[in-house]
Amino acid sequence: MQEEPTNEIDVSPLYSEFAYDDAFRTMETECDDIVIPFVNYFYNENYDKTAVITRMRNEHFIEHQDKTDEKRITDSHFTITYKGTSKKYHWECESKKYDGSLLVKLFEYDSQVAVDTSVVRGSVLRVNFPNTGLLLLRKSARTPDTARIILTTPGGKLEYDAKIAKFSDYTIDSIFAHRLYLLIPFYIFNYEKQFKAINKDSSRTEELAEVYKNIIARLDKELQAGNLSAYSYGVIIRLTHKVLYKLTIKHKTVQEKVGGVMGGKVLDLPEVRLYHQGVEEGRKEGLMEGLMEGEAERNKLQSENAALRKELETLKAMKK
Repeated sequence: MQEEPTNEIDVSPLYSEFAYDDAFRTMETECDDIVIPFVNYFYNENYDKTAVITRMRNEHFIEHQDKTDEKRITDSHFTITYKGTSKKYHWECESKKYDGSLLVKLFEYDSQVAVDTSVVRGSVLRVNFPNTGLLLLRKSARTPDTARIILTTPGGKLEYDAKIAKFSDYTIDSIFAHRLYLLIPFYIFNYEKQFKAINKDSSRTEELAEVYKNIIARLDKELQAGNLSAYSYGVIIRLTHKVLYKLTIKHKTVQEKVGGVMGGKVLDLPEVRLYHQGVEEGRKEGLMEGLMEGEAERNKLQSENAALRKELETLKAMKK
């Protein structure tokens, strides 16, 4: 029997699983006003705009039993200093379904973070483990609500909890209510299991496109209200488009219709508009200066995209 057309396209090697790690890492590294409410929510903190975020080293070497070293990169490792007190945080973003190996990896990273900031005074070694957490993008029936890491030492047991945030637990309303802007680029994961059906149903495709138009409208309001900086607003829009494109890459209709909503918004961002305005003004006035400014902006954007591709390929090579 002849199979019905699936309207699917092949996966591009450029859009690897690291696209999700990169999106999480980019927001954590670049956008303080996204990180602060995220930490406040998950750790019951009350950090305000005076809190200072210091990004820490995220490259670590894990030693295996055969004495070989493996280089790993944490998704987020930072310190927040507020009213004279500093606390360390470490989060990992995972697109794989949950299994026990993720806790092992989390503990390995935590241990390296603790060693990196250890202090030796005389005969005493002091290590401080970070507040740690795991953001799981895909739903799994085996995923626990909490995780605990227990260390048995000659001096007794030590234990600490690891936060587990399951993305499937969050609606778009709860995301905005708690200012969890960091989760927005991954919202498309909530529809992943429905892609095949949505791809074949134009009305459902339109409905999903409307969801993203609504997200953009709500982001606009957050920007106008001063809850979100213009820079972070642009980062969220760009990364939402990248994650959406990657996850829907096998479903052409969804990708074109819904991805087009976000892609159009990307093109409407200030830095992109400035480039087009510069070119247009240069054409109208016959001035080469306007063209050169527009060309410089275009070259800058192309350079940034090339650097991102190079970084993704480097990460891919390191994680093989």
